[in-house]
Amino acid sequence: MPPETYSSNNTAQSVLGRIAPQDFIGREETLNALVSLSTRDETAHGILLLAAPSSGASELLRQAYDRLFHSFENGVAPVYFDWSAADGNSEMAARRFLYTFLLQTTAYLQRKPALVYAQPTLGELVEMIPVSDDQWVGALIEKYERARRESDEDALVRLCLSAPIEAAAKGRRTVVLFDNAHLIEELPGKLALSRELLQILSRSETGFVLSGLRRRLRDAISYEEAHIVNLSTLLLVNLNESEARSLTVRLSAQLSVELNDAARELLVHQFSGNPLFITSVMQAAQRSSRMLTSFLSCQKTYVDELMGGRIKHYYDSQLARVAPSHAMRRTLVRLLYESAMGAEGKASIDSWQKRLDLSPDALQNLIRALHGLEIVSHVGESIKVSDELVWRDYLRAQYRIGVAGEARARVVVEALLDALKRAPQTLDRHYRRKSALALRPLLDRFDWQRVPASLLHYGKFTQAYRGRQAGEIASGLAGETELVRLPQIVYTASAASYYPSPDFICEEEQCVVAHGFDGDFYTDSSEVVWLAVEMDGQKEAGRGAVEWWHERLVNLARRSGFGRVRLWLIATGGFTPDAMKFLSEKDIYASNRHQIELLTSHLEGEAASVVLTETASDEFEIVIPMGGDSELIAANAAEMIARRINFQPEAINQIKTALIEACINAEEHSFSPDRKIYQRFRLESDKLVITVSSRGVRLPASLPKDVRGSQDREDNASNNGLRGRRGWGLKLIRSLMDEVEFERVDEGTRLRMTKFLRPPE
Repeated sequence: MPPETYSSNNTAQSVLGRIAPQDFIGREETLNALVSLSTRDETAHGILLLAAPSSGASELLRQAYDRLFHSFENGVAPVYFDWSAADGNSEMAARRFLYTFLLQTTAYLQRKPALVYAQPTLGELVEMIPVSDDQWVGALIEKYERARRESDEDALVRLCLSAPIEAAAKGRRTVVLFDNAHLIEELPGKLALSRELLQILSRSETGFVLSGLRRRLRDAISYEEAHIVNLSTLLLVNLNESEARSLTVRLSAQLSVELNDAARELLVHQFSGNPLFITSVMQAAQRSSRMLTSFLSCQKTYVDELMGGRIKHYYDSQLARVAPSHAMRRTLVRLLYESAMGAEGKASIDSWQKRLDLSPDALQNLIRALHGLEIVSHVGESIKVSDELVWRDYLRAQYRIGVAGEARARVVVEALLDALKRAPQTLDRHYRRKSALALRPLLDRFDWQRVPASLLHYGKFTQAYRGRQAGEIASGLAGETELVRLPQIVYTASAASYYPSPDFICEEEQCVVAHGFDGDFYTDSSEVVWLAVEMDGQKEAGRGAVEWWHERLVNLARRSGFGRVRLWLIATGGFTPDAMKFLSEKDIYASNRHQIELLTSHLEGEAASVVLTETASDEFEIVIPMGGDSELIAANAAEMIARRINFQPEAINQIKTALIEACINAEEHSFSPDRKIYQRFRLESDKLVITVSSRGVRLPASLPKDVRGSQDREDNASNNGLRGRRGWGLKLIRSLMDEVEFERVDEGTRLRMTKFLRPPE
């Protein structure tokens, strides 16, 4: 049966594609590369498509097939062939390829998409061939019958695989899309099938794609073979953040599943852009008539899919391929789970050998198959179980129910509880990454430039520029005579790459190791390692936190064998006087976020911007960056908007004061991923409604308790108490506005303020 599609509004009928072309999100560049194989001026006529598991490679090839099928003006017939271990051996696979090649070429020439799904005999198929192609098809079938009668397996395999060459020799050009090409190695036969196939394809101008699991395909096709054929290589991985977000929104509209921003972001980041998992949950929500408007509804749907839906079926089928018997799968699940729970999620091959009743060759085949599916990684003599979140959830559930014999209801509810507890952490991690200062790109730009010393010394910066306007700061920096020469950085990596330890308690990109040279020559004496860390917190960092990070960075340098090091601590709100004293004693560079932004601007010349949008005649949106007195810009915009319905001067001042206070609160107490405050102004006949929101959950208490307590005491001393300040801010806003609603939503916080228009007394 032809595939169903999500939409009936296709401009061209889908032939093999299971998704309507307009709904196939995020693969346009790769899709264009495959389709371009039909052009004669293509230099590299072969593409090696290395795909991550469940990244959608099969659908990509099907979409390419459909585009080529409907491009009649090119005269290039597309052929899609899915390699399968079910063929049993290389001869049967080759014979099926010949039949598929002739069937799909005929469907293209006859302009009959339905013929692709027909199952005529070979004789009936030959009768369908157009007269213009009868000669080469007849000659090919004659050779095929002769090789079959003579039982010459090698000749038969070569002949079947040579069908594109035979067609091209008579002017019939084709593009062959080989799916699951990694399975070639599983087909026994006299010939080295992958080598034979590549050699045959290299002798023609036929465009072709070899697509398969990235780890397995690299094993199936050697570098030498790929180099001889001049294959270009494309990598297919999960969707990026923007693409995954577009897919989720598109599915929401198609399936009529209500979706709010927090749920959308959770799906995008919990599944790391995996199109299969995102689609599975969205379709499950439609089947159950469930709105995805909260963490609870999202995670309920996810756990349903994990325990008995498409996600479970996906992993079940993967394990069934490598362990066909139920007993073998049960043993394998136990072994995978116990290995995952071991030190660093690893186990030795010897331990697997002892637990599995397999020959050494069978064990190696099993490990190779699991490695190809990226369920485990095989490195040296150890096996590391993947820590991919969904896979770990599946493995835990299968072990507890199928091996440990726990009650299903208990496993389900605990999976749901765990998923719910993880949801805010997932978004928190995302927001922390988004709000991070991009230290690696910044350090990568270090190239022996000279920059004002105050940008790397918080004490000097605050002494010179505290309370100064942006223009004054820029002029002051331009006139500084004390300069620091940056090193030339040649390589950067996260600290976790050197020292994977929970001691750091920060996101991967928040602690960076940068190797370089600070002298004029590449010598041992000029080699230096910068260790830069963005510390947690929105306020001034105290001495306790600074000492804590100093100890861990020094430990990192010692354990990694670094020579000369330079420490650089960055705290969003700067440092307390006691902390600055310690920094000076240890000769540690220190900057706040403002200094980093100025340093970045110094190196690349970028500046922040304010966006004001009129969404309707009675509604406005304004987006401002946090910091830099940008709340004054918002206040001025509010004044202009309020004047539209004739608010009195006193009321306007109250609105402006409340808005400024709301912006300050949003800056101080949110963990915004983009360092922006979103405001919406809605004018009605008798009132003005202002909504102030920021994305990001509140900063978790990530530092150790003793350090956190020390820092809290210092912060409270310098800020007269955060708790009192926060309460005072909301109290002031309520006194200035007529209605105030504050709510925590999944994606952050939202403050709605209303001021009623009253006639002058």
